[in-house]
Amino acid sequence: MDLFEGVRKVRPYLDFTWKRHKVILSNIANADTPNYRALDLEMRKRLETIPLKVTNPKHIRPSSGTQFRVIEVKRPLVGNDRNNVSVEEEMAKLVQNRIAYEVYMRMATGSLEKLNRVIRGGR
Repeated sequence: MDLFEGVRKVRPYLDFTWKRHKVILSNIANADTPNYRALDLEMRKRLETIPLKVTNPKHIRPSSGTQFRVIEVKRPLVGNDRNNVSVEEEMAKLVQNRIAYEVYMRMATGSLEKLNRVIRGGR
């Protein structure tokens, strides 16, 4: 039984929202930069599709983790400076991302609080 399974399940989503927060803030900071293109972050799960056998402990084990990729947002140009950053849209994404981060953080802390209650003997 894995005691930290709840935290491990939420961790990729916490990492994603944290990194996406940085990308969104970068877009807002570059709203007046000529020729700047808005970016966003995409999360993809890497699945182990082919079962590989590890015959030596020095072999690299196949990973089935989460992968993040920065993508360019396809949006019409907003200003005359050939910039496609819409501050209003970026602020809305920032708020949405913050709420998602808070939800994932509450899920992780709730899992740890349950473990803490078990350690204290239910008190």
